[in-house]
Amino acid sequence: MIIRNKTCFVYDVEVFPNFFSITIKNTETGNYKFYEIGERRNDLPNIVKLFLHKGIYFVSYNGIHYDAPIISYLILNYKKLILKPVWEITAEIKAFSDKIITSETSASWSQYKYANLFPNLDLLAMKWSQKLRPSLKALQVTMEYHNVEEYSGDFEKSLPKEDIPKLASYNKNDVDSTEELLNRCKKDIELRISIEDEFHISALNKDGVNLGMEIIKTLYLKASGKQWSQIKDLRSPCDNLCLNEIIFPYISFNTPELQLLLTELKSLCINPNDNTFERSFLLGGLVHTLALGGLHSVSTSEIFKADDNTILIDQDVASLYPSIIIENGLYPAHLGPIFTEVYKKIKDDRIEAKRNGNKLKNETYKLAINGLTGNLQSEYSWVYDPRMVLTIRMNGQLMLLMYIEKLAALGARILNSNTDGVFFMLSKDKIGELDSITRWWQNLTHLELEADYFERFYQYAVNDYIGVKKGWSDTHDWKYIKQKGLFIQEAQLGKGLAPLIIPEALNKYFVEGISPEKTIKSCKDIKKFCTFQKVDKKFEVFYGGKRVAHINRYYMSLYGKPIYKQKVDESGKPYGSQTALCASSPVTIYNKFDDIPIEKRGINYNYYLSEVYKIIEKMDKKQLSLW
Repeated sequence: MIIRNKTCFVYDVEVFPNFFSITIKNTETGNYKFYEIGERRNDLPNIVKLFLHKGIYFVSYNGIHYDAPIISYLILNYKKLILKPVWEITAEIKAFSDKIITSETSASWSQYKYANLFPNLDLLAMKWSQKLRPSLKALQVTMEYHNVEEYSGDFEKSLPKEDIPKLASYNKNDVDSTEELLNRCKKDIELRISIEDEFHISALNKDGVNLGMEIIKTLYLKASGKQWSQIKDLRSPCDNLCLNEIIFPYISFNTPELQLLLTELKSLCINPNDNTFERSFLLGGLVHTLALGGLHSVSTSEIFKADDNTILIDQDVASLYPSIIIENGLYPAHLGPIFTEVYKKIKDDRIEAKRNGNKLKNETYKLAINGLTGNLQSEYSWVYDPRMVLTIRMNGQLMLLMYIEKLAALGARILNSNTDGVFFMLSKDKIGELDSITRWWQNLTHLELEADYFERFYQYAVNDYIGVKKGWSDTHDWKYIKQKGLFIQEAQLGKGLAPLIIPEALNKYFVEGISPEKTIKSCKDIKKFCTFQKVDKKFEVFYGGKRVAHINRYYMSLYGKPIYKQKVDESGKPYGSQTALCASSPVTIYNKFDDIPIEKRGINYNYYLSEVYKIIEKMDKKQLSLW
């Protein structure tokens, strides 16, 4: 891959008390290079020369927070280090590595973290926020990479000379999987390069939310004529807020339950950062909960089907939070009304870009629009204003409840609700009245509702369902199928991985009427039977009584062994209780793909069928009797 006319080199660093190595791969030629500082040789001069080469763009996974600072340490201290014996060089590198790993902040090594001596793309920083960042090994599983591998040695002990080839092989696997991720991120990279060119900001190493905020900041500074130094430390903190000050004056209800709720809310003064606040109530035959994070219903497992007399409708509010901000002129108190003007222009520009087919600009402004709300409640953000975010979220829920109240009065059966939408069943002869209610609500709130119509809806929980949209029966095109939660049948990059054969069997059973036995037993792709679990570093993982890697890809099998986690003491001896990673079946670890026919793997089909039927039986028992 080429970035900014520079060839991408994927790299990975390893540090031992007596040994240092960097594995490099040229993504254009596919060639590898293994640099080392240790007993065999000292490649320090070649390492420094390589990373100062002007024609290379270096690519890493977690490089910003580890690999790149170590390389910068070598470059900035080269004249001193090159005069020392190898054992002293490796000891200094190890001490610096330990400082990075053990420091709570980067303050003590910030000069190396921000040295910016060579172009470095960190795929981890680009793809995931700090709260969601998966390890490279977990990513190998969810990428369905052919080899999931952890190094079995101890990084705190000296590396034996005879283990260097094993380490090199492990590093090669890491750079190969990082290159695989790089190739999958091509569109993300193109988007960020476009943003850099348009806004003149550094974008490649920012995740979507941070990048969106950087765009807002750039446009705000330009529009306000202010400098970053003037606003970067401003905040609008609030630890006590009376809700009657923020609830919009047009919020009102007709039913006694909601009138009492509104009266109570207007009498309360709360901490806008108190996430324990919530109120539950009955509306439309369903329990709903209003909380500081959003609205949701308590929904049961049921199957819903439209017929000649009824319709199933999913109404979502288009861009709920951004629209509330713009239509009600909300802004962080310390930034002034011009903030809303800037934010509105971002939304308008995105609509125009979408209309004109400008995909890059559409995606750019989508990042900016969606990145704001979470930052409003972060005291580390320059837009911090908990009053504003509570105003947005509280009124958004109350406005939606006004709509749901009208639906219930119309005779709709409310099936579920969430922060920005409601799903309901309605008699077809009420469509005209529904349209009138929708127009009334949209005129009142200045928000827009978008409807999806369904033939069938299979709900396990409010966030776990299959929706068969109107049009499926005529086309049998899977683009008409909406899946969420445990029914998603594709691996989600960087997230957990349940065996994909389970949602596939559920989808085919509910949507097409194909038996789970047929789907599961006819599947020839062993990857669909695989899963893994993240295991905290305070535990060790044991397979058949023998210690194995922390992250393992495995499938449930008749001929496998138990896999469990257990704590170990300082000497490495297991103690305490064992916790099974799979209590219902032995498993076979499948970290490295092979060509064994699936018929010879001894798959425990009963395990997978049992998991599928647990869900089917729970939903079928709640089969809905239609009107």
